Amino acid sequence: MMVGPDGVGKTTLLATMYYELSRVDNDSPFTLMATADTHQDLQAAYEKLSTIITQPTFTPTGPLLKGTAGIIERQFQLLFNRNPELDFIFCDIAGGIIRAEETNQDVIDFKTRLNQATVIINVIDGSALVEGDPTLANSKNEPQSIYELLSPLLQPDKQPHLLLFVITKCEAWLKNVESQQQLEHAFETQYELMINLLAEMTNTVAVLIPVKTLGCVEFTHIGYQNQVKEMIFVRKPNLPFQPNNTDQPLRYALAFALQQHNQNRSKWNKFMRWLWNENTAFQHALVQFAEERQKNFKIYGNASLIEVTK
Repeated sequence: MMVGPDGVGKTTLLATMYYELSRVDNDSPFTLMATADTHQDLQAAYEKLSTIITQPTFTPTGPLLKGTAGIIERQFQLLFNRNPELDFIFCDIAGGIIRAEETNQDVIDFKTRLNQATVIINVIDGSALVEGDPTLANSKNEPQSIYELLSPLLQPDKQPHLLLFVITKCEAWLKNVESQQQLEHAFETQYELMINLLAEMTNTVAVLIPVKTLGCVEFTHIGYQNQVKEMIFVRKPNLPFQPNNTDQPLRYALAFALQQHNQNRSKWNKFMRWLWNENTAFQHALVQFAEERQKNFKIYGNASLIEVTK
């Protein structure tokens, strides 16, 4: 499940992380496949994003995908050695859902899906996180709403969860160690309630992943649009359209889901896999896949949940 208010970059992230992972993993025993509609939609969204390099100045591309007014399911399948291994669904939501009334049918559906989710990706606007005053930062990312939404799910008697806090629109703060620390500090300050909750949980782990979804657009200042404060970005003509680290949220999500899937196989399935010596091959492939995750991201909660060992 992807959560976050309107405009933080959820759809942009989904398009770029699918494209980047499918592009670089040709030699992996695991193959990520999207259904025809999902593949076509995300491919079209990625191509629309890439037109940014033709713009002399930055102009938002507008809606990347049709139909994100409520909850949209993006269907995927993961193959192992070309055989179906795991079906999974990404739920992309309209950001306004987290602000809607409890009786709204979209909210009811959303909370039902959220209760079923194993991996939750909270997309965060990095420019508002660092540069916004408290009112602006809260209105853009709504950390209190996210805490109230997720805290009932993260209880000791619940299934294991992976939370991915993915920071977008943060190209300006990924240039050196000092600015990256500024980004991390802003997150830990504004999401203190969530971090304190994670410290008490044994069945939940969270990873903080800053990404470049565009690479060639950077925050410059806070301006006004109809007397409302807005984050202003510029296109850097000397930089290419080059997403970076956008494959990482999907790598962490898939490695976690595959590990949970493998641990929860039926006894009969485990016996048959042992009989045909499939366990060793699968675990070796999972370790290989997990090794492609970057290890320098900040981790909160029970880090052992994302450890993948031979």
